[in-house]
Amino acid sequence: MDEYFNEGLAEQKEIENPFEIQQTGKKGKKNRKKSHPKLKRFLVILAVAAVLAAALFVFILVSRVKNDGARYARKLSEQIGVQIGDAQKKADVTLVANSAYPTLNSLFASYQGMFESKKSCRISGVKMPEWAIFCNTDAEELTNITYYNYAVLEKNVFGTNRKSYIDPNLVPLSISPEEAEEYLNLKPYLVQYLQGKTVLREYRYCYKDGDSGDNVAYVITAVWDENNQLTSITDNRKNYIGTLLASPQN
Repeated sequence: MDEYFNEGLAEQKEIENPFEIQQTGKKGKKNRKKSHPKLKRFLVILAVAAVLAAALFVFILVSRVKNDGARYARKLSEQIGVQIGDAQKKADVTLVANSAYPTLNSLFASYQGMFESKKSCRISGVKMPEWAIFCNTDAEELTNITYYNYAVLEKNVFGTNRKSYIDPNLVPLSISPEEAEEYLNLKPYLVQYLQGKTVLREYRYCYKDGDSGDNVAYVITAVWDENNQLTSITDNRKNYIGTLLASPQN
């Protein structure tokens, strides 16, 4: 044994462990993991399926969260002049005779069918649907649709809070509703579709008056023609507080 170690030191070679089993030939090579094309293909398919499932989940979630009232109202407006039964099918809605909210039934009476959000909001403590659509008919044909977006009044019954007065005269005529709303930075509280493709939109906002320190409320009313061009826009100051504080008339 001493001769073995001395021989290695003399030749300055790496000393081989006599107790180590030396593997040679094909069996001595390290086994490499063989690739499995079927496994890789399965993993790719599984990853794609997971991504699609996640995308579908997000789509459904967003669809439920977002306000669909404006979309349903627009689809119904495309059926003006159509029999009410066919209009419902094409717009994918089912109109009912009354609202599920007593307050809403006390506010509106002259309509032939309505459709409302399943989600609710509270406006000054009163429970309301987030949105509601009222339809009128003539000889069983859809004549006009009125959409109310009650959710815009949930934070403030007087309308959306703004820093100062919004001058409607600065809004250029002939622009689309989307362009006008981008300028106003307001969402419509009311959208009414009339025969002849005329559309009326109402916006409500309020701001704190710099001199008096009181909240001032305004309603902006805009009308678009059949070509989707703005034809008129006006505003009207509302004295909601005065109405609430006034003595009842006998």
